[in-house]
Amino acid sequence: MAEPRTFRGTRDFLPPELIGRRRIQEIIEKTYQRYGFQPLETPAIEYFDVLTGKSGETDKLIYKLEHKGDALGLRYDLTVPLARVVAQYRELPRPFKRYQIQPVWRADRPQLRQGRFREFVQCDADIVGTASLLADAEIVALTDEILRALGFEGFVIRLSSRKLLRGMARLICGNEEKVFPLCRCIDKLDKIGWEGVKEELTECGFDDAVRDRVTKFCGLWNEGPDWGAAEGALESIDIGMDGVHEVREVYERSVQLGVESKRLKPDLTLARGLDYYTGPIFETVLPDRPHIGSLSGGGRYDSLVATFTDEQVPATGTTLGLDRIQTAMTEIGLFRGEPSLTDVLIAQFDEDGLPAALALAARLRKADLNVEVWYEPDRLKKQLAYADRLKIPFVLIIGPDERAAGQVTVKSLATGEQKTIPKEQVIAFLESANP
Repeated sequence: MAEPRTFRGTRDFLPPELIGRRRIQEIIEKTYQRYGFQPLETPAIEYFDVLTGKSGETDKLIYKLEHKGDALGLRYDLTVPLARVVAQYRELPRPFKRYQIQPVWRADRPQLRQGRFREFVQCDADIVGTASLLADAEIVALTDEILRALGFEGFVIRLSSRKLLRGMARLICGNEEKVFPLCRCIDKLDKIGWEGVKEELTECGFDDAVRDRVTKFCGLWNEGPDWGAAEGALESIDIGMDGVHEVREVYERSVQLGVESKRLKPDLTLARGLDYYTGPIFETVLPDRPHIGSLSGGGRYDSLVATFTDEQVPATGTTLGLDRIQTAMTEIGLFRGEPSLTDVLIAQFDEDGLPAALALAARLRKADLNVEVWYEPDRLKKQLAYADRLKIPFVLIIGPDERAAGQVTVKSLATGEQKTIPKEQVIAFLESANP
């Protein structure tokens, strides 16, 4: 006999938790739709060379599959499948604004406290086919709107640019190729502090002069976005200047779209996705809960679609991690689970009352109420206990006396009060009592 258990890093979602998750997802999805994004779904299984972008190359994050000689894998994100879709369906409109909310799988070590699992849900929004930085600002604005709608208050959206990082590497090291080791060290700042970053830089072969220049340059925006200071430092480095201008435009357009400036933090230490992004990058964090990591992250990736076609297609987007967001909301006390979605339980006393109960249930469901009918004649106490456990707001009683008078008794479990009313008034009564 098999032991009932789940694979570490995966979870079952029982109704109380799943109902709360669905409410989060609904807020995210409606916000995406308000910004003009259209839904997309792609298969969980992709060809392995599609996932890696290069035939035969392996990736430690991918759960590998094989079927009849085909090398396959479970998708590890939603961006690579999007790039495949854009290359495969050339008739899609440009710009193509899509959102996608689906599970992904990563063969990685789970970190449950941070909300990192082997199977988790990503909520992506991407704009493909425009190089306008207004698209990047829209991504920032919708992220801000979603997190505010979910009840978050202390979040910060960090902004930078891959071009700015490349300019920084050229300024500090005299060699743009040093951007990868340099920024991998800087990217650890939140976890290990500046002293730890300096040690990392030493281990990577950077001398004292480089470490001092890194500290000085990254501190230019400590008190807020000083565009002039960054331009002054990078004035002879074109790609660095382009990066400063990108960050400034995304910042200013985001403010014009309604994002409060206090939530935006142009940050010279933000160094996510160096081998992936090509322009602006952004991520959302909770400064008072650094262990959670980022609630969202994204940026511009103008080269990814070219993995599957010779066409250069600009693109930008973000991912909101549903599991990471739920973890943070639970810690803060914002997550609200519910044991049931049922509005009404219709009690049953005797077989003779069943036709009336079923007829009433049909009427209430047509009025868009969620209704359960008790399956067999039973003690009222047992039926009320069931309703109370599932937090069902109302129990309707249609006993012999009520049926004879054409009435229904409505009992509110929240107050314990009950009222007998004509059965024709039940729908109006319930709607007014629970708008």
